[in-house]
Amino acid sequence: MVIWIIPMFEISIEEARDYILDAQGLRTTNPCKSVIDVARRIHNIQIDTISVLSRSHNITTFNRYDKYEDGQIWNELKKGNLFEFWSHSICLMPIETYPYYKWIANSYAKRTKGWPVEWGVKNPQIVEEVYNHVKKNGPTASRDIGSSGSKREGWWDWKVEKHALEYLFTTGRLMIAFREKFQKYYDLTERVLPSSIPNESLSDQEAAEFAAVICVKSLGLASWQDVKLYTGTMVYRDLWGSTKKLQLYLESLVDAGKLGKVSIPGVQETYYILKSRVNKLQNFRLISEPGPMKFICPFDNVIRERHLPSKLWSFDYKIEAYTPPPERRYGYFVLPILYGNKFVGRLDAKVHREKSIFEVKALFLESENWSEDDVLSAFRIGLNKFAQFHGCEEIIIGTVTPKKMTHRVRSLYN
Repeated sequence: MVIWIIPMFEISIEEARDYILDAQGLRTTNPCKSVIDVARRIHNIQIDTISVLSRSHNITTFNRYDKYEDGQIWNELKKGNLFEFWSHSICLMPIETYPYYKWIANSYAKRTKGWPVEWGVKNPQIVEEVYNHVKKNGPTASRDIGSSGSKREGWWDWKVEKHALEYLFTTGRLMIAFREKFQKYYDLTERVLPSSIPNESLSDQEAAEFAAVICVKSLGLASWQDVKLYTGTMVYRDLWGSTKKLQLYLESLVDAGKLGKVSIPGVQETYYILKSRVNKLQNFRLISEPGPMKFICPFDNVIRERHLPSKLWSFDYKIEAYTPPPERRYGYFVLPILYGNKFVGRLDAKVHREKSIFEVKALFLESENWSEDDVLSAFRIGLNKFAQFHGCEEIIIGTVTPKKMTHRVRSLYN
């Protein structure tokens, strides 16, 4: 009996960091050249409503495509190059990946519990009335249907027509045709989906492979925990249902020659890589120059699955927007600071749009290298560019930790 042993490649933690940042387009010799490049590189670009700075989808895209302008991503949605749907959260994805999300929509449609399907199952008449309204009238915003006197329900106190729109969207009968001033406009799926894209679902087997492979591709390196978090709770339960089954499935993709395995000294987990990228990893050279300093959105792929930065960067991060103010350690919407292949600090900032002021409410410096002139210079250049992206002409520096660095940081803007 012949036993085939699948080789596991060992790389240093520095190589792992560099490779992940390269794969995700954050620090690379092959930068993204368009919004679509960004979407195809990291697959899902999370949308969020927090707006003390530019919203998350804008910051995530800007950090990979430096010619990006605020809000430009919605042009690609309207043109049909991207579409909006539920991934781990609500995201924008390349349109060619729609059949996988059709599978997710079908999974929602089979359910009777959980938001928003439970509401939809209990209110079929309202659902069909709203569907027929959209069918007759075309792209419809929530404000276009119902009235101020409509019954309101649920956590967000939505009117019933909004609940119906979200149910129809989540179960695949409607898509987001476009957004204007962040407002969603819903239309029939067959009118939004480009004719070149099949309105057909992947099979369960195809969905499982797509979910696992796209996670590994998008993150660069991924453990089974990363795959579980990346795909989201519902998909994980429907496709695998247990840690053991997911681990065995990933090993089956290794056996099939679709994934490779990577070990990192000092890190307990096994990491997976696309088999087609193993040669690149084996010949990967550390990037010598640190590159631009970047301010990473909390919902960026490299930081949002907190397990990844914790294990590979020893960087513990928690978004505190939902934490009561007295219990916050850093601030409401704090951005990790990336320089070279390390997270070197945190930025708590707010944009005052009417006054074109970028306010640094608090700056936390977490590397001994901050006292070096080249690091401070990189901070000044990076923050200037970030403020300009927000349309700001003035930067104000608030508190700096450690305090001994306050004068040096503020002097950059005097």
